[in-house]
Amino acid sequence: MTEKNSKLSIGKLFYNDKFVMLFSILLAFVLWIVVSTTNQESTTYTVSDIPITLPELTNDLKFYGAEGKTVDAKISGNALVVTGITTSDILVTAADISEITQPGNYTLNLVPKKNSVKTDYSFESTVVPSTLDVYVDRYAEKKINITGRISVDTEDEYGTLSPTLSQQTVTVTGAEKVVNSIASVYADYTNKTKLSETTIVNARLVFCDANDNEIDTTYISSDISSVDVTIPVYKNKQVSVVPSFVNMPDSTELDSSLITVEPSTIKLAVTTGAAEISSVSTEQIDMTTINKTNNKLTVELVIPSGYRTIDGTTTATVTIDTSGMIEKKLKTGRITVINSRADMTTTVSTQNVEITLIGPADEINSITSANITGIIDMSEKSEFEGTAEMPLILTLNSKYSGCWCLGNYTAFVTVSEKQESAQSSS
Repeated sequence: MTEKNSKLSIGKLFYNDKFVMLFSILLAFVLWIVVSTTNQESTTYTVSDIPITLPELTNDLKFYGAEGKTVDAKISGNALVVTGITTSDILVTAADISEITQPGNYTLNLVPKKNSVKTDYSFESTVVPSTLDVYVDRYAEKKINITGRISVDTEDEYGTLSPTLSQQTVTVTGAEKVVNSIASVYADYTNKTKLSETTIVNARLVFCDANDNEIDTTYISSDISSVDVTIPVYKNKQVSVVPSFVNMPDSTELDSSLITVEPSTIKLAVTTGAAEISSVSTEQIDMTTINKTNNKLTVELVIPSGYRTIDGTTTATVTIDTSGMIEKKLKTGRITVINSRADMTTTVSTQNVEITLIGPADEINSITSANITGIIDMSEKSEFEGTAEMPLILTLNSKYSGCWCLGNYTAFVTVSEKQESAQSSS
């Protein structure tokens, strides 16, 4: 090949993309070798955010307050070397912990150390910051109940019931002194807008001491820092409280001025779709037990389905004014049987049962045995046969509407088969 042909062949190589790329890489490598072997100029460089690593303590003591803390270190050396140093190449620790033998607050002097095979550099000065304030104590763990401290406001026609928390307890760990000082944990929330429907909010946990002062949580941690709180919001309804009486003669109608109910009204929370009501009743009051000394009773309220008390009221006190009443003993007039079987003979062997009445003086003074009827209802004894003591229902003449009977009474009743009369045939 001639010299001219050889020059042409080499020139053609630079029109080949693969050759040009390979040649560029080779040239860059050679240049890097030349620079790295000739550039010995020293430079400074700052390695930032180096985590602090503290040594173990004796006597079960631990450092608190160093978690997540970092420092910066200024180093010097060959520019190519120092710019390649990372946080993992440097260990920052306490200079001396020999005097730490008991719980308390301490200030540690921090020093940097080389922590890898990369050692061709030096530290220009101490780290920044050069000291670290820590607390030293033993480790403790405690599970504490969470109490809701929820303050909310609602639109005028709405109210709230007791909030419910998504979690009832929190586990606290950390410095023994701080953990042991926690007396209560609150789920703390105050709403900024008026509510008109059930709402779920997130409430932060607040740790307090025995005096209800909030505790600094720097040296403790917890498995949760907040809880979800469901705040039930219901529409309000003010209804009256009506006493309910049982075992009172049908003719008896107590004057409403003689009856006092406290509270006379209550506020209820109404759920969607609940039946419309204007009052709630008390549980039944047995009038046979009401006399001049037993005339004030605390009874449970009967709250209909779909309603709940807002303020926690579940009872009412019912007082019957018996100051103008007297008691009187009388014997019943006639005793009759109702709802007996047609194919059986029912007879009453007890007559003139002595009863005690109470009522206004003018009515009691004029009532007689002729105004009192005893009734025995056999509707629930259709299969009975024989003699037994049956409950006696007492009724009074309608003009004695302010009176009622004290105590419960019975009469003996005999039920037997009817005797067919013998008939002769011729």
